[in-house]
Amino acid sequence: MSAEADQTSSVGEIVTRGSLTVDLSRDSGSDKHTFCIEADEVQRLLSSSGQSEDELLCGLIQQASSLARPPISSFLVGAVALGVSGRIFFGVNLEFARLPLYNSVHAEQFLVVNALHHGERELRKLAVSEAPCGHCRQFYSELSCADSIRISFGKGQKLSSYTLAELLPQRFGPGDLLDISNTPLLLQPQQNSLQLTEEAHDRVEARAGDATFQEAFRQAAAQARASYAPYSQCPAGLAVITAKQDVYAGPYIESAAFNPSLSPLQAAIIVGVIDSMPCYTHVNEVVLVELEGGAVQHELTARVVLAQIAPEATLTVLPALSPKKKPPHHEMP
Repeated sequence: MSAEADQTSSVGEIVTRGSLTVDLSRDSGSDKHTFCIEADEVQRLLSSSGQSEDELLCGLIQQASSLARPPISSFLVGAVALGVSGRIFFGVNLEFARLPLYNSVHAEQFLVVNALHHGERELRKLAVSEAPCGHCRQFYSELSCADSIRISFGKGQKLSSYTLAELLPQRFGPGDLLDISNTPLLLQPQQNSLQLTEEAHDRVEARAGDATFQEAFRQAAAQARASYAPYSQCPAGLAVITAKQDVYAGPYIESAAFNPSLSPLQAAIIVGVIDSMPCYTHVNEVVLVELEGGAVQHELTARVVLAQIAPEATLTVLPALSPKKKPPHHEMP
C-alpha cells in the first residue's frame, strides 16, 4: 500500500497528494489476481478520480513498489503498465539472498511475465519508479510493441514520457538476428512444437496417480510451447509445486543480447508472486521441460538457485525433442 495513503476501504481508490491506492488483494472485487487491475475497474478509477491514463499510472507506482522483494539492496522498484486490453499490470523487482546479482528480476521484466500470464498481447504505456536500466531497455526491444510503447519516469508526480528509440537509440535487437517478418515477437503467440523423449514419458507415466505432478507437467509443457526462444531454438517451461499443492509455471524468455534473458525458473517464481505465493521455501517440487541436448539448458542453474531459495525442493527434468529430431518420442498434452 502507498505510504501516502492512510487506509483503504474495501475495493476502491484513495487519492491523497497525487498517489492512488487500489485494493489488489485476491479477495477484492476488482480482480481475482493480484498485480492486475481489470479493464472495467481501470475505467471506473479513471472516471471517479478524474485522472488521465498517465496520471493514473503515475499514481499507482508507489503502491507497485511496495510489493517488491529486494532482500539484498532494500531498493524498491515498481512498474505499472496499461495494456491494449485496457487492463493495468504491476511489476516489481525480486532479489534472491545468497545468490549472484544476475539472478535478480527487474520490475520491467516482472511486468512482461505478468502480462503474458494474463494473456496480454500489447503494452501501450509503462510508468516506472526509476529510469529503466540498459538491461531493461534491451529486454523491451523484444516486444512486438517496442516501436509504439511509451515509457515514463521521473521524480515525484512529474514524469517525462519517451519512446524506446529515444531511450535506446541505434539499438541491437531482434531485427539484427531474425527475419522479424516471419517471427512472432515477445507478447505474440508462440508455437514451439515439442515431444517428450521415451525417458521423459516413462517418468510421467510412473506418477500417473499424482494429480498435482500431472498438472505441473501439463503447465510446464504448455509454457515450453509458449516460450520465447527464437535465438537458441531451445524452448523451455518450468512449474513449481508448493506444499499446499499449488502450481505456478513460467516460460523461458530470450533477448537478442542474451544476458537479459529470463530463465523459466525466474518466470515461474514471478507467477507465484503474482498469485500470492507467500515464500519461496514453500516450493517442494519443480518440473522442468527443456530440449534434450539443447545449446541452452536450465537444469544446472535451477539446481543452484533452488539450493538457496527452496533447499528441500526436488527437481524433475523432462527432456523433449523438436519434431525435426528422430523418435522415439511421445506427444505432450
